[in-house]
Amino acid sequence: MLTGQRFSKGLTAILLALGLMGWVGTQTVFAEDVTRVHFEFRWNNPTDWSWNQVKNTKSGYALKSNTVTVPWYSANAWGHSYLAGGTGNTDVSDGHTYQVHANTTYNMYNMLVEWYGTGNNAFIHAWSYSNGAGWGYWHADH
Repeated sequence: MLTGQRFSKGLTAILLALGLMGWVGTQTVFAEDVTRVHFEFRWNNPTDWSWNQVKNTKSGYALKSNTVTVPWYSANAWGHSYLAGGTGNTDVSDGHTYQVHANTTYNMYNMLVEWYGTGNNAFIHAWSYSNGAGWGYWHADH
């Protein structure tokens, strides 16, 4: 009986180890492509945000829209800097908002580097009160 218990415990340990190794071995990490944008809009949740990119130049944010399933969506430039206070997230558009349509390229005005210096995170704030989405690409420095 003692041998049966040892066998059972040993088999259980082996199976658990194999299962754990199989689970760990199949985990794959994929880096997000921060140049792609996909905004989702709902009438009761109209706001979405792009991925962050580090901004180092005084250029505009380049936004190229591909597919837009709403008549248009609005977008402006935002950034993150500890100098902004609060959460660090701040509107750096200086009042410039864009109506984004399908298959159109925009050079979005921003003051992130001028106000807060280089190396801060840049991102796009987008919103629409229609149900739909927008896809495209963007670059903080262009």
